[in-house]
Amino acid sequence: MLMFSSNPSYDYQKGEYAKGSVDERADIYRRCETEGIGISVMKPFSGGQLLDPSLSPFGKALTHYQCMKYALDRPGVLTVLPGMSSVDQAKHLLGYFDASDEEKDYSVIASFSPAEAVGKCIYCNHCQPCPAGIDIGLVNKYYDLARNGDSMAAEHYRELQVHGQACIKCNHCNSRCPFHVDQMARMAEIADYFG
Repeated sequence: MLMFSSNPSYDYQKGEYAKGSVDERADIYRRCETEGIGISVMKPFSGGQLLDPSLSPFGKALTHYQCMKYALDRPGVLTVLPGMSSVDQAKHLLGYFDASDEEKDYSVIASFSPAEAVGKCIYCNHCQPCPAGIDIGLVNKYYDLARNGDSMAAEHYRELQVHGQACIKCNHCNSRCPFHVDQMARMAEIADYFG
């Protein structure tokens, strides 16, 4: 188990505790998942800064649920430990489980992510639904993990009902990706990798 501070601010090199580049932090997530090390996320709200537009390093506020969903979508993350100081705050945070997908949608971070994050899949599934039935986020995640040496990721990929080669190149995913990932090209690359 690893306790790790994770949020869009830290992952995109904003703030005092934003240690490591975008790629280095992504490698930590993938390595933990590859080696079976669960991550317990601390500081999902960056000490409350991400919740206040006047304090956020991006100049825009995110919601509690957006920050929690972002953290839970990182590879290897098992749990998020948000800070709270009252029963009402605890009840609000538990509302995450009943929140709609729209309330958890953190795609707004694409508008203030750094240039080095553009073109990299973060498995957010904003590309869905795929007309061919590909779980694009999961396919990308297994590919990244397999390239990082996780033999189980290759097994998991093979167990998927629909693989990367099923891509019909309709451009639906590319048009919806907030990070401008060329998923059609990625699906061909992934299909080739897994043979």
